[in-house]
Order: sequence, then structure tokens, then C-alpha cells
Amino acid sequence: MKRWVNKGARTMVRYLSLYRSFLTHNLKNEMIYRANFAIAVVMDIFFMGVNVVFFAILYANVETIGGWNFHQTMVLVGSVGVVREIAYLTFRQGFLELGEYIRTGRFDAMLTAPMAPNAHLAFRHVSLTESLGEGLMGLALVGYGFAHLPEAAWSSIPFYLVMLINSLLIYYAFCLMINSAVFWLVKSQELNTVVYYFIDTARYPREIYRGMGKAFFTFIVPSSLIATTPAAILTGRANGELVILSLGVAAVLLSLGLAVWNWSLQHYSSASS
Repeated sequence: MKRWVNKGARTMVRYLSLYRSFLTHNLKNEMIYRANFAIAVVMDIFFMGVNVVFFAILYANVETIGGWNFHQTMVLVGSVGVVREIAYLTFRQGFLELGEYIRTGRFDAMLTAPMAPNAHLAFRHVSLTESLGEGLMGLALVGYGFAHLPEAAWSSIPFYLVMLINSLLIYYAFCLMINSAVFWLVKSQELNTVVYYFIDTARYPREIYRGMGKAFFTFIVPSSLIATTPAAILTGRANGELVILSLGVAAVLLSLGLAVWNWSLQHYSSASS
């Protein structure tokens, strides 16, 4: 047991070191085009602002949506932005490049690298520029909503962060499953569109769904848990059932995603065969 723990710790340290190297390299490349960096941030903030205006207009006519008031919804919308930015800092951009890597044969080199192909693919293209403005705006919205909720407690913040990580695992597992199809389709544009709308629908409260729709967006395409669970914790709306459900879905989906990915790798014949 001790040997297994030590091996896991060494692997984690090695992966973190590799991640730092990839992140540093990619940041240097992104800073070469500073105007592009600034425009990307501004555009992200603009589109997040459009979402805020949309909900502001909506709440001008109703008091709550699915039991969520305006400030609670701002925490939810902000949480989506934070999760999306963390995703680009860890794995999202790499999956966007997967189709190109397979088509050109560069994915073959990843299979010989001293780390898992899915981790190598993810770390190779970690990006600060993509969705940075959305992440910053997301943090601002979470802080704004939290400050205007008398029922919100500071003690809920650590648990909120834990559930954000859980939401990130759900997002990662879904990306892993969807992008596994690239080994057969090669062109991944349509698959990435599916992933985009997956996270985009997370900005609506889970309570707006009913019946089969709620089951679908909980167990098949679990986007309703991505932001609703952490936001519910921070706004004082969470219950044990929702938390256990989110943890369970993350565990099952991650196991299934890794199984599908590994099965796909076994059927990958490489570009040279």
C-alpha cells in the first residue's frame, strides 16, 4: 500500500512538472501576439456581459426562475465561466486539436511519450488566453452574487471549490467520451460543437427541467450539474441529495469516459499503418 502511494505521489509530481513546462511554453507563445490576447479577453467579457443583460431583462419580468433569484443566478452563470476557464487551463484546448493530430499522424508520437496520451494531449495545449475574460468575469459575477445574498455563508466557500473540481471532472469525462469518436471520424468540428453546447446549457438552473428532460440532463448529458451544484452550495440552496448525486455522476462518468477512451486507443491503427 505504501509503495503504491509513493508511486502515485511521484507520478503526480512528474505530471505537475510537465504541466508547468507546457504552460510556460504556451504562455510565451500567446504573449507574442499581445493584441490578439487583449482582443480575446475583451470579447470574452463582452459575451459574458450579453448573458448578464439577458438575465437582467428576464428578471425584470419575473422574480425567480426555477426558484433561483437574480443574484443566485449570477453565481450560477459565473461558475460556468470559472469552470470553462479552468478547463482551458487543463485539457479543453488539447481535445480541440485531437482531430488534427490524428489526421497528420502527430498523435502517434504521443503514444510513445512517458505519460498517458490523454494527459499529454491535454497539457500540450493548455491555454490562458482562451476563455480568460470569461473566467475573470465569472469570478466577478460569483463575488457579486455572493455579496448580495444574506443567506450565503463564508464557510461554504471551501465546499464550493471542491464541487467546482467535481464539475470539472464531469466536464472532462464528457469531453473524453465525445472526443473518443474522433479516432473514427477524424474531423472533430461537429464533436466540439456538442461539447460547446454541453457547457453552454450549464448556465441554466437544474430546476427548470422536468420529467425526462431532467433525467436526460442529469444522467445522459449531465450539464445540469456543472454549475447548479457548486452554485447551490454557495447560495445556501444545496442539499445532501444533490451533492451525492453530483459526486456519483462524476465518478461513474469518469470511469466510463476512461474506459471508452482506452477502448478507442486499442482500435487506433496509427497514421502509418
